[in-house]
Amino acid sequence: MFTDQVTAYLQTINTAVTRQTYHLSLTQFHDWYTASYGEAPDARLLTEEEAREWRSYLLNVKRVSAATVNQRLAALRGLARHHGRPLTVKGVKKVAPPLEPLNGREIGRLLAVLDGDRWLDKRNVALVSLMVRAGLRVSEVIALRPDDIQMSERKGQVLVRQGKGLKERTVPLSRSARAEVEAYLAERPSFASEWLFVSQTGKRLSARDVQRLIADASVKAGIRDEVTPHVLRHTFATRALQQGNVDLATLSRLLGHENLSTTARYLHPNQSQVAEMVEDL
Repeated sequence: MFTDQVTAYLQTINTAVTRQTYHLSLTQFHDWYTASYGEAPDARLLTEEEAREWRSYLLNVKRVSAATVNQRLAALRGLARHHGRPLTVKGVKKVAPPLEPLNGREIGRLLAVLDGDRWLDKRNVALVSLMVRAGLRVSEVIALRPDDIQMSERKGQVLVRQGKGLKERTVPLSRSARAEVEAYLAERPSFASEWLFVSQTGKRLSARDVQRLIADASVKAGIRDEVTPHVLRHTFATRALQQGNVDLATLSRLLGHENLSTTARYLHPNQSQVAEMVEDL
């Protein structure tokens, strides 16, 4: 009976890959259920308790990943729902690994491989600097216009007009960031469009252009992992808090966060700090 129930359910799924994956999941459920209860399951009579025991078996005996557990449960819920027996058993929450910020050496090496005499090199350094030294999002960087950069002899700032949620904010620039942005502005070509950061043809850069640029540079710099724009922003926030330069409320404003709880995640120790904390326990 269970085999027929599974066949009937799988016929409602359009994607061949999903059908194959769900068939494997439900076959494994059948084998586990029969070994555990001494009889084959009936999709019309499945209970929350049985589904939770299946989940526990996958986690504690088979020790499969959270993604696999959730896929197995999705197949079981779909089968039960198809036969009039909805199950509400929840999947396993996947815990993302802590994001590792760059250290000072890695920041220096990343900027060093981008540096050069061409205007494109100076563009690349300035662009990365605004993310790692000022915490701008990639979407905010590519939306900047030249007049959003305000410089004086002793200070500078960038006006973010198109922040997340269309909120405007002003972010001060460090001495290093000012120097790198000024070097680019001095060489920015006359054919450039209305956007601050442009391609060789004068067109506005896309987020994908920036992602690819940073990923390639991280490989050339020999950094441990591929670096993304979000890693650069995360690095700025983490280093600002660790060095005691700003408090949480100020950092939240600089990053354009609506809630302090969003900024508070940067207070969490990264993986290397956790390792140091437990080393002598």
